[in-house]
Amino acid sequence: MVKKKLTEITQDQIREAESAISTVTRQVKFNVAEYPVSMYVGRFSKDTGDRYFVPEYQRNATWTDEQKSQFIESLIVGLPIPFMFFYQTSGGQMEIVDGSQRMRAMRSFLKEKLILSNLVLVPELNGFTFDDLPNDRKNKLEDVTIRTIILDTDTDPSTRAEMFARINRMGTSAEPVEIRRGSLPGPVTSLIDELAKSREFSDLTPLSTKLINKREREELITRFFAYINTYDIDGGRFPGYRDRPSKFLFDYLKNSNNEAEQNPDIIDGMRKEFYKVLDFVAKTFPLGFRKSLKAKTIPRVRFEAIAVGAGLALRESPNLQVEQQTVVEKMEQQNFDRIVVSDGANVRSKLEGRIDFIKNILLQK
Repeated sequence: MVKKKLTEITQDQIREAESAISTVTRQVKFNVAEYPVSMYVGRFSKDTGDRYFVPEYQRNATWTDEQKSQFIESLIVGLPIPFMFFYQTSGGQMEIVDGSQRMRAMRSFLKEKLILSNLVLVPELNGFTFDDLPNDRKNKLEDVTIRTIILDTDTDPSTRAEMFARINRMGTSAEPVEIRRGSLPGPVTSLIDELAKSREFSDLTPLSTKLINKREREELITRFFAYINTYDIDGGRFPGYRDRPSKFLFDYLKNSNNEAEQNPDIIDGMRKEFYKVLDFVAKTFPLGFRKSLKAKTIPRVRFEAIAVGAGLALRESPNLQVEQQTVVEKMEQQNFDRIVVSDGANVRSKLEGRIDFIKNILLQK
């Protein structure tokens, strides 16, 4: 059902929207090219180190031989192929943002002796390698063209990250945390990777293999640092936050990397605070960040409340100690589970509310 408009758009709102559109449009710079399969494969001899390369934030998992085979079958019979999506680095290399699995499939067949299997349209090709095809068919396959969008080197980083996310949603989407990781290398990004692999954090965040591969632990740590370090600064609480955590986290990581480049001592301080919070949570919260003993997920809203709330309490009272039973009773009495729900979770007031909830019950006498 379509919602009924409650208010009319004013002329001032129209002018503001048009100005915003013009600003973003100027930031989006790209070209559209069309290259043959032979060129893609010729410039992609391995995943990294060649003219075309797979960035770190892409999925570790790769297509099965069946998936590769069916893509090759699509090329052979002339089915439409989705656009590839590249970003041209300042050094002239092509970062494969969307299309790495297709690139690998083409290389596997043309160069790595992939044996076609489980084909649907032309099952007669099952068992074939590239070398088994007649020469004219090889030539036709190598000459098949695929259209490619190439983002210019000068494209604004935050605009580029948003475009990455939107285009990848059409297929196997790259998570915002993966996009940040690939787009914003630096000291803080490296620290987040390090902490995500630590035994201490792994013990407190039992996650499924799927979530780990999607870098959920890196996402949680990024949120911890972003929220605790912008909780109360000159610009107020969480300056720039507009109920859009993805952009807020991107901007935070970009700025914090720059600060750490100028002052490397920041990293050691962040590391020490993170481990201090983990130790406190392990001693004070019977379930850690989990909702139940058998949970294999860590709700982000619950993690944010406990981790950031505890961290802020420790900043005010570095030697803070609270009995587990006291914490459990206060969380039950004040209905913590109703506060950390996903509905409207990114609204600023709810973010502040759940963090303040934990901070206050820990500091209550």
